[in-house]
Amino acid sequence: MRWVAFFTCLFLGVLCAASVRAEDDAVVSRLIPFDSLTITNRALAHDVTDRPTLHCDYPAETFKGRIPMFEYLFDHMDSCSALAQKEGLITYRATRDAENRLHADDHDGAAGYMINVYAGDGKRVIYVAGTQHGLFDASGRGVAVVDYHAKAGDEIEYTRTAFVKVDNVVLATMAQMFSIFLHGTVDKHFAKLIRNPVLLSERAQSDPQKLLDLIAQMPVADQQLMAPFAELVRSNASVRVAESNRPL
Repeated sequence: MRWVAFFTCLFLGVLCAASVRAEDDAVVSRLIPFDSLTITNRALAHDVTDRPTLHCDYPAETFKGRIPMFEYLFDHMDSCSALAQKEGLITYRATRDAENRLHADDHDGAAGYMINVYAGDGKRVIYVAGTQHGLFDASGRGVAVVDYHAKAGDEIEYTRTAFVKVDNVVLATMAQMFSIFLHGTVDKHFAKLIRNPVLLSERAQSDPQKLLDLIAQMPVADQQLMAPFAELVRSNASVRVAESNRPL
């Protein structure tokens, strides 16, 4: 009887997944500008979003920062991870390979790579592939969408959406029915993805000199890696001083 109940649940899970697929397709089309992606990147994204195991939406969040620095850190995760490691936010670094993929191993069960498949005004789309070891060992792929815009008072508001496909068929079906298992893992890794660009953008806005001093303490190779970002921080600091000295 237990096996009958199990397979009944699997069958119902598949039916439920099919019933929401049309709605998910409409959501995906609104979120991802497929026509603006390269043929290769379009195929990577469609491979995940056409039949995702899980679709996660997150509420809007805000932080203090400026768009140019946030975008630079998001688009250069190797630089971002080097500075985050120096700041003590993480203990590992992302490295870029010859195919422009960023690889990382968080030494906490997760390892994989990411590709920025779309960078447009107020939107970034990231493709991620990797493995997660823990209670269950799973491999899979994901597409993360981050939409953002500047608000008054040097604030940035952003929203996040994730689509995930688990490679193991049985595990994927179970995850659709009992999504709390997979949802927690997705939440954790999406939070990691966005956390460092957000925190470092905030610090560049609140105390630019402290961040510049930190970069100056890095090895020469890392200082060269961080040079474009350091220039952005200096430029932003100069603009803020000019704005504060402007007559009312």
